Amino acid sequence: MVLLLFSASLSLPALESPKKRLGIATYSVKGLESDIEGSFGALADAGYKTVEISNYNAGSGTIAGYKPADYAAVAKKYGLEIISSHARAKFDVRDMEGTLAAWGKLFDDHKSMGCNYVVFPMNMWSPTVEALKAECDLMNRIGEEANKRGIKFGYHNHSFEFATVAGTDQTFEDFLITNTDPSKVFFQMDVYWVTVGGKDPVAYLKKYPERFKVLHIKDDYVIGESGTIDFKAIFEQFYLNGYEDWFVEMEAKMTPEQKAQSMAMMEMMKQRMSQGGGNAQPGPQAGQGQAAGTPRGNAPGQSGQARQGGGQPPQGFGQRDPKAIAEQLQTSLEGIRQSAEFLLKSDFVK
Repeated sequence: MVLLLFSASLSLPALESPKKRLGIATYSVKGLESDIEGSFGALADAGYKTVEISNYNAGSGTIAGYKPADYAAVAKKYGLEIISSHARAKFDVRDMEGTLAAWGKLFDDHKSMGCNYVVFPMNMWSPTVEALKAECDLMNRIGEEANKRGIKFGYHNHSFEFATVAGTDQTFEDFLITNTDPSKVFFQMDVYWVTVGGKDPVAYLKKYPERFKVLHIKDDYVIGESGTIDFKAIFEQFYLNGYEDWFVEMEAKMTPEQKAQSMAMMEMMKQRMSQGGGNAQPGPQAGQGQAAGTPRGNAPGQSGQARQGGGQPPQGFGQRDPKAIAEQLQTSLEGIRQSAEFLLKSDFVK
């Protein structure tokens, strides 16, 4: 059922900013697939111009039932350019041929959309140095496949990458950066999860000025509302490093209890990795969504394809009430609009 709640009559005020290039990760739009065109219209009205999707289905090669190029055309109709995607395919060091074939198909589909970036959204990494190096080598090989198609391949951090690799003095994030080829693998910094991981985003941008080519601009909820992240310093260093592409990302609006559960899960994953409990097992196929508050990508101990976009019920929960989906969509679009308003008013944002 398509809920045309966010059509031209939507009462979100347009925020004109022809000079600023605001980006939005559509993972933020909870319930997106219940009203794709209405959602795209609301994002454009709020001032967003570039888009990172998260609902590519590697099994079918489609996005919300659309062929990739057709989905990009729908976004373009609203003045939105899809330049990035959080997506995953097979990732198995024991099957290099199968892994590269799967990613090659994924990259072909994303090239048809005109994507510049494809980002591996999350992975539970192997606990030993030897196994981790093999995974880094696989990342390099995947990056080679991306390069053949004019696409950049990257990895997105959460907080658990800031656990220390057993037997070393390096965090997983540092290990991944130093053991992958800069010409084949870039990194997308999620500034919120770096902070939760106990690190300073600006320090990392200074330490690896050529590796973090894209940012996720994220806060507790609405961007700038918490006052705990120095977005001015982050943007200034990012621009100084010579990059410009970034995307607002927001989780669903959570109760304090839900947020505590989310943080506890991320801490559990961090402890598990630091104690040698990584190396995920195959998990859900695309379309088996996640509960509210669960970070995109793999749940603990899971690997598989990126979950479908907003509006998909958690596995085993059945179909959700369309009214509840509509309310969640409206709530998320309002938070996204407020985030755009903060960024449009910030003189440190280009």
